[in-house]
Amino acid sequence: MGAIVDLFLLVGAAVLAGLAVGFAAAGRATRALRRDGVCTVGRVRKVRWQTTSEGYERRRVTIVYGLPDGRTVELLRRDDRPEGGRYQEGDEVTVLYHPSRPGRGLAVHPVRRLPPPPGEFGLALLSLACALGAAGLLVLMFRPR
Repeated sequence: MGAIVDLFLLVGAAVLAGLAVGFAAAGRATRALRRDGVCTVGRVRKVRWQTTSEGYERRRVTIVYGLPDGRTVELLRRDDRPEGGRYQEGDEVTVLYHPSRPGRGLAVHPVRRLPPPPGEFGLALLSLACALGAAGLLVLMFRPR
C-alpha cells in the first residue's frame, strides 16, 4: 500500500514539474517575442465558423502578412468572442512575430485608421466654428456686469 502512495506522489510531482517547466518556457517565449519581435501589418484572409465537440461555436481566422525578404506567412488564430469577434475578412491587423520564427506570430489587434482629413469646405466650416467659439468666449469674458 505504501508503494502505491509513493508512486502516486511521484507521478503527481512529475506532472507538476512538467507543467511548471511548460509555463516557464511559454513565459520566456512571450517575453522574447515582446522584446525582440517585429511588428508588421497583415490582412485577414478568411474567417470560418467551427463547432467544437462540446457544441461551442468559435471562429478560425487566417491572417496573411509579408516578411522583409518577400515571403508571405499565414497565421491561424482562434477568435472565441461571442459578440461577433474582433476580426472580419479584409481587415488589417497588427502582427507581432519573432524574426527567427516568423510563422508563429501573434495577431495583436485590428489596425485603426484615422478618418481622412476634411476637404476645403470642411476646413472652412471648421474655421468658422472656431471663430464663432472664440468670439463667444470674448463676449463672455468682457461683457459688462
